[in-house]
Amino acid sequence: MKRLMLGLIALGAIIIVGCGGEAERLAAPRITRVIMDHEAVEITWSPDSTVRNHGDFQGYYVFIATDSTDLLVDAETADDSLSPVNTTVLTDTTYTITGLADSLIYYIQVRTVNKDDKVGEYNANVPYVKASPRPEFTATVNFEIGQGPDQNCAIRFSDATLMADSAMANGGADMWVDHFGTAPDDTVAFDSPDHHQEYGTNARNTNFVNIGQYNLDEIYQVPTEPTQNYVGVAEGDLVIAKTQDGNYVKIHVDTIDKTNKTVTITYAYQDNPNFPYFAPKR
Repeated sequence: MKRLMLGLIALGAIIIVGCGGEAERLAAPRITRVIMDHEAVEITWSPDSTVRNHGDFQGYYVFIATDSTDLLVDAETADDSLSPVNTTVLTDTTYTITGLADSLIYYIQVRTVNKDDKVGEYNANVPYVKASPRPEFTATVNFEIGQGPDQNCAIRFSDATLMADSAMANGGADMWVDHFGTAPDDTVAFDSPDHHQEYGTNARNTNFVNIGQYNLDEIYQVPTEPTQNYVGVAEGDLVIAKTQDGNYVKIHVDTIDKTNKTVTITYAYQDNPNFPYFAPKR
């Protein structure tokens, strides 16, 4: 009888321990802000107070992929097929992903994690956001001021290489700086290489649009499609360019020095064709 009672007690203990059940899988937050830097992307999401106060809530996992379909899986599949980029569960609502290549477009997703380390479903309204780091350069470019070659008046956007206008076609330049320089027209202009009357043969085509007085980081996506092969510029202007390869470039005119015949620009280069996002916030 004593042995039977011990056996019943042990069985009862097993039943009690096993009655707890699994933790609930909780709803995903919505990503509300994306900041794209040189080699990193920072995301911010909006917390749901009901979810955060739930007894099974532990935090968040961030997932990243170069194919969006990899992220569009149900919660149980995600447990096995997705690996979070954060090494520990997040309780904050902002996370920075580093070491990213500017030649790729990334898809980023946030899911909640419960006490059993199980993720919830993805957010149906915003299942992921797209982002790509964009290199930023500063360059001082000379004016092209007359007949014959002028040194360092043309620039290749992908790596900020300066060259003479005579080298544009072979050097892959995307823009040269023109200065009409005589009263009453004292205009400085950004020009497409194939618009050059002497050296434009076989040179690349770039289109521009001057959207006015903005700081570099104020505009986060292309507001107007560039269609002009040259635009006049003034200090403080923000110009959107689109190269022959379809890469968008956001150019801020920092200074124009008509005495030394130079223009200094800071620009963000989007290395993915036809991807209109390249600014710090979305």
